[in-house]
Amino acid sequence: MALTQLAALLPVDPCTLTDQQVVDFLGRVSAARRQIEALELAGAAELNRRSDPAPGGDSLAKRLGHKTAAQAVEAMTGTSGKSARRLVADVEDLAKLPIVEAAVLDGRIGRESAEAIAGELTKAAEGVAPSEVAAVEAELVELAAAAPADRVREEAHKRAAHLTPDLVEQRAAAAHEKRYFWIGKEEGGLARVSGLLPVEHAATIRTVLDGYASPKRKVTFEPGPQAPVDPRTIGQKYADGLRDVFAAHARDADTLEVGGDHPMVWVTTTEAELAAGTGLAFIAGSSEPTSVSVARKVACSGGLQEVVLTEAGAFLRLGRTKRGFNRRQRRAMVARDGGECIIPGCTVPAYRAEAHHVVSWLEGGPTDVDNGVLLCPFHHDQVESGPWQIRMVDGRPQVRWSYGGTVADWQAVTTSTQAPVSP
Repeated sequence: MALTQLAALLPVDPCTLTDQQVVDFLGRVSAARRQIEALELAGAAELNRRSDPAPGGDSLAKRLGHKTAAQAVEAMTGTSGKSARRLVADVEDLAKLPIVEAAVLDGRIGRESAEAIAGELTKAAEGVAPSEVAAVEAELVELAAAAPADRVREEAHKRAAHLTPDLVEQRAAAAHEKRYFWIGKEEGGLARVSGLLPVEHAATIRTVLDGYASPKRKVTFEPGPQAPVDPRTIGQKYADGLRDVFAAHARDADTLEVGGDHPMVWVTTTEAELAAGTGLAFIAGSSEPTSVSVARKVACSGGLQEVVLTEAGAFLRLGRTKRGFNRRQRRAMVARDGGECIIPGCTVPAYRAEAHHVVSWLEGGPTDVDNGVLLCPFHHDQVESGPWQIRMVDGRPQVRWSYGGTVADWQAVTTSTQAPVSP
């Protein structure tokens, strides 16, 4: 019926349809697709049945010149071997779930929803009363007739878990054994991160990264120009947040030690290139160079240590040995400026912030509380590259925003009335 109704509309140019006609047309296409999928599944099921490799059986697949039913389906349909094997696996799974099979073969639900249900229930059905499985089948089919496949998959997973709690334990144990995390080789300035995490690990990490990705950063000046909102994508925020987590951990005096010292990334550059702000720097363990601008920024960041060499390659100094603000100095900044990043409207807490030299070390700025402020990693970048600017007036910070010829007035950011503690 759906195919007949769709054929009556063809050929059609969707651009010429009204809004309601577009909705109706898409619905008819979806219904027709479900019927096509049903026909394909029915044909594959019959071919698979006639290719039963039972001893002495007359295998249709072999008469067609193929070892398996999947290979025969691949040849008959022109699909990939993977798609053909999946089609045969689907019909075998559906044969175990008659209610789902009937629903997909008569076009009530799509193949994707049927796969979602079968993928969960075929594993859970073993050792469970057929009546219990049938009841769950019927409920999921009813859901699939009205809900997207992803929603059906989620619900099928939950219902299967209720049917066989032991299976959940087995899956959790298997997932734990398969867990891994890996940072690949650098290529094009990026390193690919990959891995598989048990759900509880993923949930913990996701919760922390959500906190880094979604703090309120509504920055306003009254009166005056409005600063731009954070332009990063959610993926970029997650990437920055992951780095921030480890940077904060490396700043922790109680953290683990590596070779008797806290974990540290070594960034190597030369005195001349560091002073010029151009050239190359090298991160220990990486085969690719980075920019000197990165090396200059990490001089203020926890977890990284700048190694400065002469032009001839001789060791000159460990920049972080004297450049890094210590914990007592950071506490003094918190007492002076409040417990958050000093940029107005940014709510990132100070413990996740980086200590920044207002007057840079290269320009003679001391590592003193009167020359230091706490910035979240995002705004630290914005200060290093613009548009945020910071100055100290009587030992307290002021900020302004300047971009595209528009400059805000200097604004004091100190919110704490408490006198700073001595560093």
